[in-house]
Amino acid sequence: MKFSKIARSFLAGATALLFLAPAAQAAVVSVSFANSPVVVPNNIDGVYFNFVTGQRSTTEFAGYDFNPYNNNSGLTFYGAASPSGILATGTPGTTAQARVLQFGDLISAAGQYNQFQTRGDNFDVTGQEYVGLRFLNESTGILNYGWALMSTTAGNGFPASVLGYGYENTGLSITAGQTAAVVPPPAAVPEPASIALFGLALGAMSLLRRRQS
Repeated sequence: MKFSKIARSFLAGATALLFLAPAAQAAVVSVSFANSPVVVPNNIDGVYFNFVTGQRSTTEFAGYDFNPYNNNSGLTFYGAASPSGILATGTPGTTAQARVLQFGDLISAAGQYNQFQTRGDNFDVTGQEYVGLRFLNESTGILNYGWALMSTTAGNGFPASVLGYGYENTGLSITAGQTAAVVPPPAAVPEPASIALFGLALGAMSLLRRRQS
């Protein structure tokens, strides 16, 4: 009777250990404002975002990563100093134009990133478009690549709003619209220790059956 209880306890413990696995952490972080878009004020301040902390404000604060606003001629994007910046085309500087991205377009180190003011003339249409950027993650010190989904209006881009954003937090590239997804981990090949535990569990089952027969 005593042996039977010990065998059952050991079997339960060994079986539980076989199914313990560390939780995977996704490298892509994303936030959606689809149900409550963040309006970009039609003024020189606009709205400021810190992608890492989630802070946002219509008043400038230290450490912001992304700032859509109206520079008095239409929708404009402001990024922090180098190496941060807005994915752009044209001559670097205040006349560079933010690239309009479609879902799935690559945002990586291969792009041209403009610091400070980046014009958004190509966003002066009615629709939804992605803008790419990179910023220094203050929590890790790593340069991260990300995107923001904009809703804009023909004319000068306003009314405008931000529908969401995402970034890759390990420094790798990301595609426009890529979001964090919970994906079941692939079936792993058992490690030697796991195989040994499985063998012990089988042995315990065998002994338990002999005692009961």
